[in-house]
Amino acid sequence: PQFTQSMQYTPLVTKGGSPAHYISLKSIKVDNTGVTVSQSAFATGGVMLSTRLPYALLRRDVYRPLVDAFTKALAAQPANGAPVARAVQPVAPFGVCYDTKTLGNNLGGYAVPNVLLALDGGGEWAMTGKNSMVDVRPGTACVAFVEMKGAEAGDGRAPAVILGGAQMEDFVLDFDMEKKRLGFTRLPHFTGCGSA
Repeated sequence: PQFTQSMQYTPLVTKGGSPAHYISLKSIKVDNTGVTVSQSAFATGGVMLSTRLPYALLRRDVYRPLVDAFTKALAAQPANGAPVARAVQPVAPFGVCYDTKTLGNNLGGYAVPNVLLALDGGGEWAMTGKNSMVDVRPGTACVAFVEMKGAEAGDGRAPAVILGGAQMEDFVLDFDMEKKRLGFTRLPHFTGCGSA
C-alpha cells in the first residue's frame, strides 16, 4: 500500500491475441529533450514488457535516434562538471560502451542522461543510469539498449520497444487487470525488492 499512492498509471494494451503486456508510447526524451522519432514508429507496436529479457530491445527506427540523443547528451555533460565519458570498443550485443572510470556515479547509478518514456495517460517511465547502463566486464559499461534484429519501421509484428529486466529494476509494477492498466513507481533510493 505504501507505494500505490505514488504510482503513475498507463493503460494496458492488448495486441492480436498475444499474452504479453503492452503499453502505449507517446514520445521518448533524453534529459527532457525530445528524441526525434517518427510518430508512426510508436503506433505500430508500442512497448512490450518482458521479464525474460535482461535489457531493452528497440526497433532500428527507435534505437538509432535514442542512442544518438543519449551519446550527444552524455558528451555535453562535462560542461556541467561531470567527467568526460570515453567511449570504448562495444561489447556484443551492445552498440555503445564506455570506460567506467570516465563515468560519474550518483544515487541513480552511473551519472548519465536520464531516458524518459512518455506514456499514454500522462505518466513518464524515468530511467536513470541504473536502468540505462549495464556493466559487461571490469571497467566497461554499455548502454543497455540493443537494436532489434529483423524488424523495421512500421512492422506491426514487432513492438517499437521491448523493456527488459534492467529497465524495470527498482520499479514497483501493479498489473491491474480489472481496470486494464499498469501502475508503476520507482522504489526509494537504498530500497530494493528484497528489503523488508
